[in-house]
Amino acid sequence: MSIGVLQTVLPLEPLEPLESLESLVREAKDGLSFDRTISRRLVHRASVTEVFLTDAAVAGADRFLIGAQLPRNHALYRPEETGQCDFMLLVETVRQAGIYLSHRHYDVPLGHHFIFKALSLHISDPAALRVGAGPLAVVLDVNVATPGGRTAGIPGARNPRRFDARFDMVIEVGGRECARASAGVTVIDGVRYARLRQRGRTEGTVSARPSAYEGTAPARPSAYERKGGAPGDGRGVLRPAPGTAIRPAGTGEWRLHVDPTHPGYFEHPSDHVPGMLLLEAFRQAALELCGGTVLASLEAEFAVFGELGEAVTVQAAATTAGDGRMRLSATQGGRVLATAGARRA
Repeated sequence: MSIGVLQTVLPLEPLEPLESLESLVREAKDGLSFDRTISRRLVHRASVTEVFLTDAAVAGADRFLIGAQLPRNHALYRPEETGQCDFMLLVETVRQAGIYLSHRHYDVPLGHHFIFKALSLHISDPAALRVGAGPLAVVLDVNVATPGGRTAGIPGARNPRRFDARFDMVIEVGGRECARASAGVTVIDGVRYARLRQRGRTEGTVSARPSAYEGTAPARPSAYERKGGAPGDGRGVLRPAPGTAIRPAGTGEWRLHVDPTHPGYFEHPSDHVPGMLLLEAFRQAALELCGGTVLASLEAEFAVFGELGEAVTVQAAATTAGDGRMRLSATQGGRVLATAGARRA
């Protein structure tokens, strides 16, 4: 893996500082490699086939450029009906970027636990994300904000017990901005994580030990699976909520399908419902409710961990504006796990 570092060379002729910097940044973006992936350990993946980041460069104080190669097809991520790459494939790439930068540039040790507090993605130019004859080369221009004051590349507290950061990203294809994303994360060591999990289990109404999840057997294919043309292929994560009465127009309720043996969402062992599974549930609930085919934006906030072995209810409601916007939530045992706002394209 090659990690590039931008170095400013004083020009013979004076240049405008911003013009000079952006010229160097553009040169660095053009120089990113897409030949091989970074180490899977730096993005918490067990399989190299699940790693989408390929290269990175430092572009200033707390600013980074990341190259990613998005596959044309994937077990979980497939082209949308509109022809653009899977919305959630971009979300996963954003997630990996935040984890990678934390380890590589902010002294976060491997083995620490990442707790995503918020994640958003807004597509502005879907045409730029159209899937062609080969994989899609994407560049993420990332600015990192650290409330704790830690600056990349400057030695601080080594092996920190806690790290908080927000990653704001501009996503480009071929030099063309096509989306913006943001991710907020808290990282803690194993001792703090164990205490946090135990406290959450004690305060909540769910059991401390996972049990066999009821209702994991597939029911009827969801509308999302039927639209994708592959019913029963494992991508549909919503099931009809048992005993649900007739709901008001513009609302919907489902049971989340949690399969701890799923090779994608449980690509490596987890003691809680994965955040990516909740985001996928929000995507599918939004499209089931509004009848659309693809999302234009998703903004999610995570509150508490979802425990394995207990039912999770997903609800969606269209806003009164009638503009394709929806509010979504995931709850378990009376606790709100996560909420989101979404808008269809």
